[in-house]
Amino acid sequence: MLGFAIFISFFFKKPKRKKRVKVAASTKNVGAGFHRAGEVEDFSEGEEIVLEQGDDSEDEEEIAVIEEADVEEDEAENDEGQTVHNEKVAKTLREKAIQQMAANGIIIDSGEEKVALQIFPKVAGLARRVHDNAVLKEKFERLVSADEELHGQQRALTQQVPTRWNYDLACLDAHFYFHDIIEQLTAVSSNGLQAYHLTEEQWEIASDVQEVLLLFSDITKIFSVAETPLVVDVLPTLETLCEGLIAARDDQENNPANVVWVACHAAVLLVDKYSAFSGACDIYIVAIVMCPDRKLKWFQDHGHDLQQIKSIKSIVCDYWDSVYAGEEENELREEENKPKRS
Repeated sequence: MLGFAIFISFFFKKPKRKKRVKVAASTKNVGAGFHRAGEVEDFSEGEEIVLEQGDDSEDEEEIAVIEEADVEEDEAENDEGQTVHNEKVAKTLREKAIQQMAANGIIIDSGEEKVALQIFPKVAGLARRVHDNAVLKEKFERLVSADEELHGQQRALTQQVPTRWNYDLACLDAHFYFHDIIEQLTAVSSNGLQAYHLTEEQWEIASDVQEVLLLFSDITKIFSVAETPLVVDVLPTLETLCEGLIAARDDQENNPANVVWVACHAAVLLVDKYSAFSGACDIYIVAIVMCPDRKLKWFQDHGHDLQQIKSIKSIVCDYWDSVYAGEEENELREEENKPKRS
C-alpha cells in the first residue's frame, strides 16, 4: 500500500545506486556479513552504493543504512517496475508534504532527518544480524532466558520482509518488546553491533511511528488477503485511515517530532489522491448508499455537507435509472406480451 510506503520512507534511508562494480567481500569480522570501511578483502561481483549528498560512507552509523538497502533491493528485485512507479509517486507527494508543512512552520532540520532515516535500517538490520549470526543469536537467547520481566511467548526478533505489509510494524513491536535486551546487546563493543544502536531520540521517534503504523494495520490486512475486498468497504476504509492520519498529524497533546507530523501529512496526501480516484467511480458511492448499515447517513457522519449529500443522492438515482429501471421496464413489457391463456 502506497500510503504506508510514503510514511515509512521518512524513517528508512535508501542510498542512491550507481552501477555494477567490483566490491570487497566480507571476511573475518565479528558477525557474518559485517566489514569496516577501509579493509582490504577478496573481490567479488557486487554493486556500488552512492550515498545522498552530505553522507559519509566512513560513518559507522551509515553501515546499517547501506546493508539494509542491499537486503531490501534483493527482496524486491522481481517487482522492479512497480517499485519504480511507486517510488516516483511517493517522491513527488513527499516533497509536496515537506513544502506544505514548512509553510505552516513544521520544518524537518537536517539533524532530525538523519536521525529519523536511520531508524528502520537499524531496527531491521539488528534483527537480521542476530538471526543470521550463530554467536549473536545464542547471546540474545541467553539474555531472553535470563530476563524475568518478559512475560509473553515471543523469543526472537521479528525480521523485516520488504515485500510483505505489516512486517515493519511487527519488526518495530519486537524491538520495543526486547528493548532492555537490545540495549545490553548493542552496548557490548565485541558484538560489533554499535551501528544498530538506537539513540534515545530515535527510540522516542520510533514510539510515535509505532502508533501511526497501527492505523495502517487493519487496512493492510483487508487489502492483502487473497479475496478481493468488497467494493462497499473501499471508501470507508480509506476514510477511516485518512481521519486517523489527520489526527496524528495535528496531534498537539503528545507533541511528536516534526518528521512524524510531516510523514503523516504525506500519507494523507496520498490517501486523498487514491480516494479521489475511487470517488470518481459511481459504483463505490452507490455501494455505500445501498448498504443497509451505511446508506446516506455514512456520508453525513463523515463530514459531507447538504449539497454533497444531494449530489450523491442524484448519482444513485441516475445510476438506478440507467442500469436497473430499464431492465424492469423490459421485464414488464415482456410480461405484457406473453400470450394469455384462453
